[in-house]
Amino acid sequence: MKDPKAFNFDGDYGEEYKELASCVIPGYDELFIATFALLQERLGTKARILIVGCGTGREIEVFAPLAGEWEFDCVDPAQSMVEYSRQVAEHFGVSSRVRFHHAYTHELDTGYRFDAATAINVMHFLLDDGSKDAFMQSISKRVKPGGTVILFDLHGDRSESYFSLFYAAWMRYMDLRGYTGKKKERLLKRLDAGIAYVGQDRILEICRNAGLQLVRPYWSGLLYTAWLLERVDS
Repeated sequence: MKDPKAFNFDGDYGEEYKELASCVIPGYDELFIATFALLQERLGTKARILIVGCGTGREIEVFAPLAGEWEFDCVDPAQSMVEYSRQVAEHFGVSSRVRFHHAYTHELDTGYRFDAATAINVMHFLLDDGSKDAFMQSISKRVKPGGTVILFDLHGDRSESYFSLFYAAWMRYMDLRGYTGKKKERLLKRLDAGIAYVGQDRILEICRNAGLQLVRPYWSGLLYTAWLLERVDS
């Protein structure tokens, strides 16, 4: 993170994250349904999935009730987010198929390889000083060859002419969704302090260096994109 205190998922930001994400990220709720559809086609009936940055438990909420034989490992360095996801699993009656890890991904045992992994709204908090590379490598090392990785991130190259247009449109989108006033002001301060933007070309380079091959971008809204990736090395 540029400023580790800008986005405190164990504090006030974590408490408001679920409402915030649905209001400020274009197509956020539908993203999880589209992602689930893709994963079903890729994985089939039985699979074990690593959820990196489990947050408010949206993958568990959407995926687990509909895929009765899938198992999940949820990892998050914020204890409050782990507990939130645990409550979601309990609410939907899927706790027996979910493991929780209060940790960073690189701290997980590499003895098991997952069929797929998701990293939704995580990497943009990391600096492009090797941290983004290390993050994607930590995920790739824990996915089987041929396995699936879903990456969804806020991104953009500030030096390109499109960035100011799309950023301004994103601000307008928040207004149209009713995310205004002091809530929006707090978010903008956090964005300025804590988001490390990089362009799509750099993101795909990071993924290639981690042994992940692009299949196709499959979801996009203003400065957000979701990429379907495949683990190609051994």
